[in-house]
Order: sequence, then structure tokens, then C-alpha cells
Amino acid sequence: MVNTGVTVHYFYDPLCGWCFGAGPLIEHLAERDDIELILHPGGLFDSRALDKASRQHFLDSDQRIHALSGVIFGDAYQTKMRHAEHVVLDSIVPIRAILAAGQCGKSALAMLKRIQLAHYQQGETVHDEKVLTGLAAEMGIPAEIWHQALITADEGAVIARTANLMMQHQLRGYPSMTVEQDGQLKHIAVQSYFGKPAEWAAYWDSLSG
Repeated sequence: MVNTGVTVHYFYDPLCGWCFGAGPLIEHLAERDDIELILHPGGLFDSRALDKASRQHFLDSDQRIHALSGVIFGDAYQTKMRHAEHVVLDSIVPIRAILAAGQCGKSALAMLKRIQLAHYQQGETVHDEKVLTGLAAEMGIPAEIWHQALITADEGAVIARTANLMMQHQLRGYPSMTVEQDGQLKHIAVQSYFGKPAEWAAYWDSLSG
């Protein structure tokens, strides 16, 4: 394929269940060479402790996401949400890790996917730097390079820029998406394509055709 000047801006949070559901759709875009995909991380949770009612709300939402998208929420994650004494959600450190992976010459999207799987399937605490260092090692990033990248990654500035862009484009919530083509900007309702990979591919084919 030939790049036709289509730029996709994807606004997400690594601990947003709906963004986890959007994963297969985003991977499709990343695999195309006729689209430039730009990731904008949000920072939805900042060391937020979840009470039992909040956890049940998330689990109920997860069921809807699974029904629509087919993504799997693992037993370890569900057990943690139901029975762990303390559950804290923190997007900030995982976002730092996603940025650090990019600084190390690896795919930010690949790190995002590993973080999502670690959280939503394996029940890991993904704001634990030991967990993130393990994910980086799986991606082949040497420990010394990784730790330096974590120190220099400026997630605060990136999160602030995401917030400004979302306000500018009147975007609410995650996942959100805008598409730039021929000087025009439009919003894409990502969730309307959950479980519809053929329709998703056809839409992007129509843009590049």
C-alpha cells in the first residue's frame, strides 16, 4: 500500500477497559502502511483506590466489553477485582513505561498491549516498576537502558498535551479517535466497530482507495 496522507490520532488510557476492547482494531491500523497512527495517552487514574462497589462496576462493564469485542478478561484479573484486600489503579507509571519503550526504539503500542494483558488477563499490578521492567525485558530492552528511559520519560507533559488536544477537538472519554486527511479532521466512533473487523478494515480501505 502507498501512504495516502491518512493520520489517525488515538486517545487512550492503558487501564481503560474499553481501550482494551479496542485493541484488535488499533492493531489493524498499526499493521497498515497506508496509515500513520499516533498514540495519545490519557492518565485516567492517579493512584485511585477502588472500593467494592467501584470494582463491581468495572466488572459489569468488562462483561459488556467482552460481549461486544470478544477480548478476554482473565480469571486472575477477575479474582483480584473481587477478592483482593486492596486494588489501586494507576495509569501514570504505565504511561511512563509506554513512552520509555518508544525511547528505547521499541513499539509503544507493543508495550501498551503487554501492559493491558498483564493487567486484564494476569491480574498484575502494572504500576509496579518490577512488573514493567519484566515486560521490558520480554521486549528485549536491556535493564540499564530501560531504567534510564524510565527516568527521562516525561509522561506529565504528554498527558497534559493529550488533555489539551481532547479539549480542542471536543473529545470525551476513552477511547477516542480523530482522522486527518486532505486537511479535514473527523471523529471516529471506535466502539461502534467492536466485533466488526471486516467493516473496520473496509472503512479504512475506503479512505485509502
